[in-house]
Amino acid sequence: MQIGVAVARIEAETLDDDLRAWSEAGIAAIECDYGPLVENPTRLLERWRQAFRDAGVRFWSVHAPFGGPHNLAHSDVHARRRAVEYHKFVLERAASVGAAVCVLHPSGSARPEVTPQKAWDWLRASLDELLPVAEELGLTLAVENMLPEAAIGSDPAELSRFLAAFLTPHLRLCFDTGHAHIAGNVFLWLETVAPTVATYHLADNDGVRDLHLPPGYGTVPWHLLLPTLQQADFPLIVEAYRWKNMAWRRFAEEVRAVLTGQVATIEMEGRTLLPRCQHCGQLVLKDGEHFSCGCP
Repeated sequence: MQIGVAVARIEAETLDDDLRAWSEAGIAAIECDYGPLVENPTRLLERWRQAFRDAGVRFWSVHAPFGGPHNLAHSDVHARRRAVEYHKFVLERAASVGAAVCVLHPSGSARPEVTPQKAWDWLRASLDELLPVAEELGLTLAVENMLPEAAIGSDPAELSRFLAAFLTPHLRLCFDTGHAHIAGNVFLWLETVAPTVATYHLADNDGVRDLHLPPGYGTVPWHLLLPTLQQADFPLIVEAYRWKNMAWRRFAEEVRAVLTGQVATIEMEGRTLLPRCQHCGQLVLKDGEHFSCGCP
């Protein structure tokens, strides 16, 4: 199982230290927000590409812009055209740094004053333009399931069927566990759409707010998701902050323990819960009969 992490930024000044920390922690891949890719010259991105290769860490995916003027299902044709052109620019930069996947968003965060079918039609038109670019660059477009308030795309099964109609391996699903947990039954949805997933955003929450907690720190039923997640032949990207800014090594260790079932559990009212240490607040990991947390 390969564990990856999503980071907001890559900084040239700290990249060598960051790559060393990720590599030593056993982190196999990184997803980065699009910002640093469009702010820096191509020659620097190519140096980053080589630095990642030298460190043995894969620059796996890029998180594309979202909402507002970047809405690929925007109701205004001129705004939508600008959004498509900007996404093409992002795709070119993603290819320059050696990414395999670009994570797109099906709509803005607010419901438009139109029918959902209109929004689906606008998204289809945008993807029709972006797909040839992605195919030429060797990228996979992974469209992410959204929160319930989004115009379209909060139902992963509906989104998966929409994407499958394009009949291309370059267009797949990015399954966000946190979004799915808030929008409905994350377990049943994952069972349904797993064959169409190109990448994951693994995050936990309380079932109400998109908190981006690390796996095991919310109420996502990870024990039900494990059989499907463990079958993935690509890095599992964790889109969450580090609890109490813990070291990368501990963060990766905890995530790996949750995703392999090597954490302490308790059964309460028919639910499987992951207890945390009362002193350090971190998960309790188990190795046979030995238990450990973050306490010294």
